[in-house]
Amino acid sequence: MIETVEIAPKSTEVLLNWEDARLYCFSLNIDGKTGWRLPTMEELFTLYQSTNDFEKSWYWSSSEFDTGRVWIQSFHRGEQYYYNKRYHTGCVRAIRDVKDN
Repeated sequence: MIETVEIAPKSTEVLLNWEDARLYCFSLNIDGKTGWRLPTMEELFTLYQSTNDFEKSWYWSSSEFDTGRVWIQSFHRGEQYYYNKRYHTGCVRAIRDVKDN
């Protein structure tokens, strides 16, 4: 799964609420590359388990728990939890799907 995505550079990481995080990823253009998005909760967990340069913090996923909450991933201890998507901020690290050639 992770082999088919590209992870945005660490320098693009920001701290935002969930809606702003979605818009940030959507508008990202890195060296002419577009199509960035928030990772799913499953993708974030896989990234947590792999060698990575993520901060030991909480990261937003695109996976909604219900209408007001979204799943987040801890890169400190590996927990997954849900946050209120309007009132909390979390780290944002975009990914994009890479087409097989």
